[in-house]
Amino acid sequence: MAEKLKDLATRPDDHTPYATPIVTGVLQGDARYTTWRTRGTPDYLLMLTLAGRGRVGHARGDVCAAPGELVLIRPGTRHDYGTARGATHWELIWAHFQPRPHWLEWLTWPEPAPGILHLVPESALCTQIEAALRLMDSFARSAAPLRAALAMHSLEEALLGCASALPSAQRHDARVAAAMAFLIENLALPLTLSGVASAVGLSVSRLSHRFKDEVGITPGQFLEHERLARASQLLQFTTRPIAAIAEEVGFASPIHFSLRFKKAFALSPREFRQRGR
Repeated sequence: MAEKLKDLATRPDDHTPYATPIVTGVLQGDARYTTWRTRGTPDYLLMLTLAGRGRVGHARGDVCAAPGELVLIRPGTRHDYGTARGATHWELIWAHFQPRPHWLEWLTWPEPAPGILHLVPESALCTQIEAALRLMDSFARSAAPLRAALAMHSLEEALLGCASALPSAQRHDARVAAAMAFLIENLALPLTLSGVASAVGLSVSRLSHRFKDEVGITPGQFLEHERLARASQLLQFTTRPIAAIAEEVGFASPIHFSLRFKKAFALSPREFRQRGR
């Protein structure tokens, strides 16, 4: 029996901790807390500072880790981190993980030093990221049968939030992006350009010019595109009456909806639904 237990402890498989793709925790370090690993680790290390202040050292100095800031250390990067000099403590939530292949494109954060990535999302987004990471930690340290999968799912949610904060994801002026979101979220309403402009804090003329410059079409054209795209989805994947779909996506009458749909798709809504089936 002892030999069997020994074999189980030294032979990783899907049922042993060694095969776990994620290890997490919440740490409260005092002023003396420090960690040093000259060769790093074979996985990624993610840290979100919750309170206090931390530091991650590199050849040219330190990367600050203030509350709401995230640091990601790549595999094989020397670990030299701890409570910042002069700080009384450092509280953080952390995760060692092996990323799924499609995550890698989300991990192109600003890199102040080789192998050390740093991200400072805006406060509302950081709150969402923190909630996802806390759920990740809760799952990872639970006795749930699918705890690793659940923890990885929550980590993926957090990393998606981080990716949305990257400069490459900020393709539009914040007010134009807000206008686009307002239009998409209110497809069923009888929207006006003045109402959209008021919602995002711009004049009608300013919104029109900025929207056309950045998106390439007018707000009205964008709204119709989104309405017809949503209608095409409902036609394909539901059996709802065409008149009900027209109303749901904001067209005043089924006839007007059919005319605009046929112009966009070269098929009537009924023909589109039949061809899809």
